[in-house]
Amino acid sequence: MRPAQILLQAAGKSEQVPGYVCEETGCLVRYSSSLGYLIIAADGSQIGGELTPKVSCPTDSRPMYLADVRPEQRSYRLWKCPECGRTLTNQELSQASNA
Repeated sequence: MRPAQILLQAAGKSEQVPGYVCEETGCLVRYSSSLGYLIIAADGSQIGGELTPKVSCPTDSRPMYLADVRPEQRSYRLWKCPECGRTLTNQELSQASNA
């Protein structure tokens, strides 16, 4: 994903918010630190949300974004906070929830 302004359209109003967009051709996935993951059509209308588990930063409670996956390790996920830069793996998250 790369940083970008995300166009959002709702109730006849449009707004641009800072966020991240998928770099794959045709991919409609967007991420905003305030809204989490979204699927946004070319006209800015939201198609869907909450594509991935909602992971909150333990430091500032902001939604974290999915920064890395490893096809060779199907269960590996690296989450990153857009505000403070803290990272967590899904293994760390599962250990914390089992504690």
